[in-house]
Amino acid sequence: MLDLPPSRIARAVVVALRRRARVLRLQRFVAPALAIGICALLLLVFQHLSRSVDYRSVIRQLWHLSPTQWTGALGATAISFVALVGRDAIGLRYLGAQVSRGALWVGAIAGSALGNVTGFGALTGGAVRCRVYGGAGVTAAQIGRMTVFTSVTLALALALMTALGMVGAADTLSGLLHLSPVALRWIGGIVLALGAVLVAACPAQAREIEPFKRAWLRFAVPARRDLVAQLLLATLDVAGAGLALWSVMPHAHIGFADFLTVYTAAMLLGLIGHTPGGIGVFEAAMVFALGASVPAPKVFAALLAYRAIYFGAPLALSAALLAVFEGRALKNPLNTNFARRGALGVSQLAPLFLAIVTFVTGSMLVISGATPAFTHRIELLQNFIPLWVLESSQLLGSLFGVLLLFVARGLLRRLDAAWWLALVLAVANLALSLTKGLAFVEAGVLCVLIALLLVTRGRFNRHSSLFAEPFTPAWLASVGCVIALAVWVLFFAFRDVEYTQHLWWQFAFDERAPRALRATLGAGVFAAALASWQLLRPAAGRFVIPASEDLAEAARIVRAQERSDAGLALMGDKSFLFSSSRNAFLMYAKHGRTWAALHDPVGPRDEWPALIRQFVSLAHAHSGRAAFYQVRADALPLYLDAGLTLMKLGEEARVMLQEFDLKGPQRAHLRYALKRGERDGFSFEHLDPAQMTDSLPVLRAISDAWLEERDVREKSFSVAAFDDDYLAAQNVLLVRQNGAPLAFVTFMTTDLNTDATVGVMRHLPGASPYAMEYLFTQLALHLKAAGYQSLSLGMAPLAGMGPTPLASSWHRLAGLIWRFGGKFYNFRGLRGFKNKFAPRWEPRYLAASGSISVFITLADLSLLAGGWRS
Repeated sequence: MLDLPPSRIARAVVVALRRRARVLRLQRFVAPALAIGICALLLLVFQHLSRSVDYRSVIRQLWHLSPTQWTGALGATAISFVALVGRDAIGLRYLGAQVSRGALWVGAIAGSALGNVTGFGALTGGAVRCRVYGGAGVTAAQIGRMTVFTSVTLALALALMTALGMVGAADTLSGLLHLSPVALRWIGGIVLALGAVLVAACPAQAREIEPFKRAWLRFAVPARRDLVAQLLLATLDVAGAGLALWSVMPHAHIGFADFLTVYTAAMLLGLIGHTPGGIGVFEAAMVFALGASVPAPKVFAALLAYRAIYFGAPLALSAALLAVFEGRALKNPLNTNFARRGALGVSQLAPLFLAIVTFVTGSMLVISGATPAFTHRIELLQNFIPLWVLESSQLLGSLFGVLLLFVARGLLRRLDAAWWLALVLAVANLALSLTKGLAFVEAGVLCVLIALLLVTRGRFNRHSSLFAEPFTPAWLASVGCVIALAVWVLFFAFRDVEYTQHLWWQFAFDERAPRALRATLGAGVFAAALASWQLLRPAAGRFVIPASEDLAEAARIVRAQERSDAGLALMGDKSFLFSSSRNAFLMYAKHGRTWAALHDPVGPRDEWPALIRQFVSLAHAHSGRAAFYQVRADALPLYLDAGLTLMKLGEEARVMLQEFDLKGPQRAHLRYALKRGERDGFSFEHLDPAQMTDSLPVLRAISDAWLEERDVREKSFSVAAFDDDYLAAQNVLLVRQNGAPLAFVTFMTTDLNTDATVGVMRHLPGASPYAMEYLFTQLALHLKAAGYQSLSLGMAPLAGMGPTPLASSWHRLAGLIWRFGGKFYNFRGLRGFKNKFAPRWEPRYLAASGSISVFITLADLSLLAGGWRS
């Protein structure tokens, strides 16, 4: 089997790509660090704005909201989300796509709800829509275009609504925004004029634009009717959301029109800040703008109620829809293919839904531990439970809340261990929420979480260690922001309590501040310990030479199945990962951060999925990249399910021996090679493993001369190497010229005697150009006579990768290398030689982690094949 040889070019590529990878790794830390900085800045702003606000007054205002206000806010939220459904409908019309009415409502509501909570609406909402609309044939690329269209029009609608308010209510807003009325009117007028020009410039029909003649820059200018419809629906969406906040806020000296202008400006700032749902930025802007018109405690209370209604209610509705789909799939499978695809798309969102709901629930528990329980509930509890139960309940509730923040990551990765731990924690916290202060709202949220976990059990089927999974810097930063918010809430809620060191040791039913202080400290220390443990875990693992027992076990498995190329496992240059039953295994090696498994797993196919997931988890646990090299097409769904990226490497030549003969004009060159070999005095003999001990010196001499002539080192990993122990167990076909050894080829087989694979092939310098053709022809005829079904001649790298209109960037690059890379490697010559045997060409792929890092993986694989290892 032939692979790309290692070279200075390959090593230079590795250095360049690794430098690029270091830059990307640094960029991974920039966004989390920026998020923590923004969080700290917002908390400082809130600290300044809330100096005159008392925690008890805010809670009092919340409790005094009437049922009419809550109902009005819910109704306004419904109006906003109906407009969101309409925006999705216009977005699909912009794409020229159609989906069912049910899929439209589910995709729009669930996508928007999750996007609002996470703050990454374009990504999270897009993922939801891909699942839901994908059943109707809408592609991910189309969803991306629709998301850009709706996001841009929302920002434009916010800008136009703010500008309209500046023009129409400049006198009122000048005091709120601290700008002169004249300046407000000028700014608003300019923005409105630019918006009118933009609408007028849109064509009557959508038109494709391809600037600079680059396909990847292509986009479609929307039709005027679609743009206007989107702007109107976005206006209705924002007006409904603003009305939801207006309904729970005392209106004081500001009308709804003026309020809506302030709301849109604050929402635009939140959109620019890109925090989850604009949280922090939006609140700070609203408090700052309305502080002179509405008392600050009332503004804070209204904002809390607004967050609970506008963000919590749609998320709960989406969770209910998910539960309905899951229950229907379990009890009454849907009949039509379209319905099944739609239901599957929705139910496969379970890991994402549960991860978000679990993270939000954990955040609620941590923040709840920093707030005081109601006095009358504590007085009621002290009649039934001892003090130590109350104290430990608040502390444990906060600690378990932190644990839920980390468990949510495992739910996102569909780990069964995460599901079990989340269920146990939710049930435990359900009891603790009652014993720490009769927190009925918390208990209700936890009951919803438990119900969702129970109905989605089947979606969490990955068997892997929970904390072996890597936690990204962004995830750890999110946990840090939750802890920081809890600390701020603690000092806000107990602002009137004078801090002394004695607070830590005060235990009594009415000592709420010490209890909250201990719970918050425990949560912070526990979160820091878990994060530190994750960051300081042992990094990259090392290659381990397989033990003799493992080699013997691998040899047993190889002999019992039909894939002869699995014999490469017996070279001793790769580690093994066995299944739990030890009836299947993966062979792998490591270079840099690349953990490379060769071929598909070996053994019973039903054990492959678990092995693949186990290997990916092993690589990720050591901060590495998982790669599966030269995998077959029929196993690709397994690698897609494991979240890997696929890339075609080339094609493998497989001679179907029962169809192979020397008849016909297409075999003329093979017949001539045999006749020329006979004329030159060629003969061949088959050496079985019993004869190898005496023959190894002869084969070694041929191999050493071959390596010396080419000035290359012995290869390994994906190709057979000349190793005495390895060759001693192989079959060999040896060619002699006038009785003197000239060339040989080893071939791997199994006990099933159906498939054979070429291994080491060498010849002496100066051998006839027909020697190898003669050798391979005799090998094919010999194996056919022995009853074998096929013979693999190995890979032809980059073969079968011609340019096509829909080809990926890698596919196009590989096609160019195939056409013009002959100076560095004889791609076409290799395929031409193998084509003489009229083989069946079968595609082979690389399945690997990451996107850009896949190219680093390719370079590492090239060096692995060249004998380099780290």
